Amino acid sequence: METREASAATGLHPVELCVYSVLSNDLDGIYKSVNDLRESQALLLVKLRQLRNSLKEEQVFYSEEDGLMDEIVRLKNLKIRADALVKTYKSLSGA
Repeated sequence: METREASAATGLHPVELCVYSVLSNDLDGIYKSVNDLRESQALLLVKLRQLRNSLKEEQVFYSEEDGLMDEIVRLKNLKIRADALVKTYKSLSGA
């Protein structure tokens, strides 16, 4: 089909048809690039969510460990008292 026939069939000016044919390949490339970008954004969002969840779990772990500090101090004090009682017992049993 010649340009004039195509232009008559579509109702477009021949220059418009030429411009469209020149740009259509570029537009297809841009469309594909935009789709690729959307896919990569989706993958990045999934990775970011995984990292965020991992960091939240780690934060919960460390906050629990801070909560255990009181218990650790209490256990150290109990160990000191037990060591003192053992020392007193040894001194009394040896005398």
